[in-house]
Amino acid sequence: MSELERVRKVVSGVLRAPLESLTPDRRLNEIGDLDSLSLVEIASALDDEFAIRLSSDGLSTVITIADLASLVAAAPHR
Repeated sequence: MSELERVRKVVSGVLRAPLESLTPDRRLNEIGDLDSLSLVEIASALDDEFAIRLSSDGLSTVITIADLASLVAAAPHR
């Protein structure tokens, strides 16, 4: 499974959104009830899934699912 697919799966689980609706160009703010707490939950779940540590500064620049996958790919491993 690719990083992008794993990111999609994590976001789907946290936001309870259908996986098929989470295309790479889908904007995070268009998915369900995304708020700052949800974003923290996504970051925590991605940290666990990929054994990484996402920065809050990086998260503030994320717009799409693909941006989130790129942030995960660039994050330092624990």
